Amino acid sequence: MVRAMFGPAAARDRDVICGIGDDAAILTPCPRRQRQLLTTDTVIAGRHFRPSDPPERVGWKALAVNVSDIAAMGGTPRHAVVSLALPSSTPQHYIRALLEGMRRCARRFGVTVVGGDTVGAPCLSITITLTGSAPRGRICRRSGARPGDLLAVTGPLGGSLASGRHLTFMPRLPEALWLMQHLRPHAMMDLSDGLALDGARMAAASQVRLALRGARIPRAKRAALADALHDGEDFELLVALSPRRCTAARQQAFARAFRRRLHIIGVVEHGAPAVVVDGRPLAPRGFEHFADD
Repeated sequence: MVRAMFGPAAARDRDVICGIGDDAAILTPCPRRQRQLLTTDTVIAGRHFRPSDPPERVGWKALAVNVSDIAAMGGTPRHAVVSLALPSSTPQHYIRALLEGMRRCARRFGVTVVGGDTVGAPCLSITITLTGSAPRGRICRRSGARPGDLLAVTGPLGGSLASGRHLTFMPRLPEALWLMQHLRPHAMMDLSDGLALDGARMAAASQVRLALRGARIPRAKRAALADALHDGEDFELLVALSPRRCTAARQQAFARAFRRRLHIIGVVEHGAPAVVVDGRPLAPRGFEHFADD
């Protein structure tokens, strides 16, 4: 089933010498003047999705979270391997729908699935490893935020799990590549675990303080400020930008290109690593992967 669904795309990819069907895939090296990126994520039934959720959406999410990681580094996704851990009772139509969701995401973002593994397990989980590439010297990390930078997010936050948006979100890959070309971010990361927790990670990596304005943080429909700060599973981008590059004209150009605002939510300051909202320290609490169901 996997070979039938993903094999033709691998055969058309000139960077794939050998795809699905052997002990390992064979790929051409990363293009000259490019650095290779590598990320992996696991989604597990009962933690990242419900067994009753539509399998196409689960498959989309499993690959999309990896695409979001590559986007956050300013890179372009390339090749993926997929490992499925499935209970023996999993129906074939469920597996096919799961793979179809992955295939839709792969087509949307130019990813070629080149292999993987399938094993029996007591609960359903999906692990995907994705490669990417980015120009040498133009990779954006979370450790580059500088005092005086503006802090921005690419969309509303909060309520992702309650609304089901965590299964249908769109990785901000085009937005990230546009930002890399036009605004040259000093730091960037995707918000998988919540603005409070992921912001604390950027602050620690950059050794700065992130000072946020609560009223400027965009919220999804029916989401409170606390939801926007702590819920997680939003997969928008948090970006640190030079105010000299992040002009009103460029913000307007971003809005025209993507029909969405680049929301300026605060500034980067000197100080011990922390996130503060309206001057009050914010606890680094967000989506907890090891919490009880």
